[in-house]
Amino acid sequence: MHRVHNVVFPSQFAYLLIQYQQHPEAKSLAPDSTPCCAETKGLLKRAHVIAGEIRYVGKETGRKWEEGGEISLLEFAATEFGRKGKVGASEDVKARISSIGINRCARESGFDRKKFVRKLTRRSPVKRNSYNEFVRWLDGYKSTIARQVARR
Repeated sequence: MHRVHNVVFPSQFAYLLIQYQQHPEAKSLAPDSTPCCAETKGLLKRAHVIAGEIRYVGKETGRKWEEGGEISLLEFAATEFGRKGKVGASEDVKARISSIGINRCARESGFDRKKFVRKLTRRSPVKRNSYNEFVRWLDGYKSTIARQVARR
Protein backbone atom coordinates (compact mmCIF):
# COMPACT_ATOMS: atom_id res chain seq x y z
CA MET A 1 0.00 0.00 0.00
CA HIS A 2 1.44 3.37 -1.03
CA ARG A 3 1.04 6.32 1.36
CA VAL A 4 0.86 9.93 0.27
CA HIS A 5 1.90 12.38 3.01
CA ASN A 6 1.71 15.75 1.28
CA VAL A 7 -2.03 15.77 0.64
CA VAL A 8 -4.23 18.69 1.69
CA PHE A 9 -7.97 18.29 1.48
CA PRO A 10 -10.11 21.38 0.77
CA SER A 11 -11.97 21.11 4.09
CA GLN A 12 -8.66 21.12 5.99
CA PHE A 13 -7.40 24.09 3.99
CA ALA A 14 -10.60 26.06 4.66
CA TYR A 15 -10.27 25.35 8.38
CA LEU A 16 -6.61 26.45 8.36
CA LEU A 17 -7.49 29.63 6.48
CA ILE A 18 -10.21 30.53 8.98
CA GLN A 19 -7.87 29.83 11.89
CA TYR A 20 -5.22 32.07 10.29
CA GLN A 21 -7.70 34.91 9.81
CA GLN A 22 -8.97 34.66 13.39
CA HIS A 23 -5.50 34.45 14.99
CA PRO A 24 -4.63 37.62 16.94
CA GLU A 25 -1.46 39.54 16.07
CA ALA A 26 0.89 38.83 18.96
CA LYS A 27 3.60 41.30 17.96
CA SER A 28 1.40 44.39 17.79
CA LEU A 29 -1.16 46.33 19.80
CA ALA A 30 -4.53 47.63 18.63
CA PRO A 31 -4.90 51.37 17.91
CA ASP A 32 -6.21 51.86 21.48
CA SER A 33 -3.05 50.14 22.91
CA THR A 34 -4.91 46.98 23.98
CA PRO A 35 -3.86 43.51 22.79
CA CYS A 36 -5.01 42.62 19.29
CA CYS A 37 -7.96 40.29 18.76
CA ALA A 38 -9.52 38.82 15.63
CA GLU A 39 -11.73 41.90 15.08
CA THR A 40 -8.96 44.52 15.50
CA LYS A 41 -8.88 47.05 12.66
CA GLY A 42 -6.74 50.07 11.92
CA LEU A 43 -3.09 50.98 12.21
CA LEU A 44 -1.44 48.67 14.72
CA LYS A 45 0.98 49.95 17.33
CA ARG A 46 4.28 48.45 18.35
CA ALA A 47 4.13 46.16 21.40
CA HIS A 48 7.05 46.74 23.73
CA VAL A 49 8.80 43.67 25.08
CA ILE A 50 10.96 43.66 28.18
CA ALA A 51 13.44 40.81 28.15
CA GLY A 52 13.92 38.76 31.27
CA GLU A 53 16.87 36.51 31.74
CA ILE A 54 19.08 35.87 28.70
CA ARG A 55 19.38 32.15 28.01
CA TYR A 56 21.88 30.62 25.59
CA VAL A 57 20.36 27.58 23.88
CA GLY A 58 22.16 25.14 21.58
CA LYS A 59 20.90 24.52 18.04
CA GLU A 60 21.98 20.91 17.75
CA THR A 61 19.35 18.24 17.21
CA GLY A 62 19.54 14.51 16.84
CA ARG A 63 18.99 12.69 13.53
CA LYS A 64 15.74 11.31 14.96
CA TRP A 65 14.08 14.68 14.19
CA GLU A 66 14.56 14.10 10.47
CA GLU A 67 13.19 10.58 10.54
CA GLY A 68 10.02 11.32 12.54
CA GLY A 69 7.73 8.83 14.23
CA GLU A 70 10.00 8.50 17.27
CA ILE A 71 8.24 8.81 20.66
CA SER A 72 11.42 10.03 22.39
CA LEU A 73 11.11 13.29 20.43
CA LEU A 74 8.44 14.37 22.91
CA GLU A 75 11.04 14.22 25.68
CA PHE A 76 13.61 16.40 23.86
CA ALA A 77 15.17 19.17 25.93
CA ALA A 78 17.38 21.79 24.32
CA THR A 79 20.88 22.24 25.69
CA GLU A 80 21.15 25.43 27.72
CA PHE A 81 24.56 26.97 28.23
CA GLY A 82 25.55 29.09 31.20
CA ARG A 83 22.68 27.86 33.40
CA LYS A 84 24.76 26.15 36.06
CA GLY A 85 25.62 27.62 39.38
CA LYS A 86 23.45 29.30 41.94
CA VAL A 87 20.44 31.61 41.79
CA GLY A 88 18.47 33.70 44.24
CA ALA A 89 14.72 33.41 44.76
CA SER A 90 12.39 35.75 42.91
CA GLU A 91 10.14 38.12 44.85
CA ASP A 92 7.15 35.96 43.88
CA VAL A 93 8.72 32.82 45.36
CA LYS A 94 9.66 34.69 48.54
CA ALA A 95 6.09 35.95 48.92
CA ARG A 96 4.63 32.48 48.34
CA ILE A 97 6.95 30.99 50.98
CA SER A 98 5.92 33.71 53.43
CA SER A 99 2.22 33.06 52.80
CA ILE A 100 2.63 29.31 53.38
CA GLY A 101 5.22 29.57 56.15
CA ILE A 102 8.86 28.46 56.22
CA ASN A 103 8.29 25.45 58.48
CA ARG A 104 5.30 24.20 56.52
CA CYS A 105 7.17 24.60 53.21
CA ALA A 106 10.10 22.64 54.59
CA ARG A 107 7.92 19.91 56.08
CA GLU A 108 5.68 19.37 53.06
CA SER A 109 8.27 19.89 50.31
CA GLY A 110 10.99 17.78 51.91
CA PHE A 111 13.57 20.56 51.58
CA ASP A 112 15.67 21.44 54.64
CA ARG A 113 14.28 24.42 56.56
CA LYS A 114 17.57 26.00 57.62
CA LYS A 115 19.74 25.15 54.68
CA PHE A 116 17.34 25.74 51.81
CA VAL A 117 13.96 27.32 52.50
CA ARG A 118 15.37 30.00 54.80
CA LYS A 119 18.06 30.79 52.20
CA LEU A 120 15.32 31.44 49.68
CA THR A 121 13.57 33.94 51.95
CA ARG A 122 16.87 35.78 52.47
CA ARG A 123 17.64 35.67 48.73
CA SER A 124 20.86 33.76 49.40
CA PRO A 125 22.02 31.81 46.34
CA VAL A 126 20.97 28.15 46.05
CA LYS A 127 21.62 25.51 43.39
CA ARG A 128 19.60 26.18 40.26
CA ASN A 129 18.29 22.61 39.93
CA SER A 130 17.11 22.56 43.56
CA TYR A 131 15.48 25.95 43.11
CA ASN A 132 13.64 24.79 39.98
CA GLU A 133 12.46 21.66 41.79
CA PHE A 134 11.22 23.72 44.74
CA VAL A 135 9.35 26.10 42.41
CA ARG A 136 7.68 23.06 40.77
CA TRP A 137 6.63 21.93 44.26
CA LEU A 138 5.28 25.43 44.99
CA ASP A 139 3.25 25.38 41.77
CA GLY A 140 1.84 21.96 42.69
CA TYR A 141 1.09 23.14 46.23
CA LYS A 142 -0.85 26.11 44.86
CA SER A 143 -3.01 23.87 42.67
CA THR A 144 -3.56 21.44 45.58
CA ILE A 145 -4.81 24.27 47.80
CA ALA A 146 -7.09 25.52 45.00
CA ARG A 147 -8.63 22.04 44.66
CA GLN A 148 -9.17 21.80 48.42
CA VAL A 149 -10.90 25.20 48.49
CA ALA A 150 -13.09 24.21 45.52
CA ARG A 151 -14.27 21.05 47.34
CA ARG A 152 -15.52 23.05 50.35
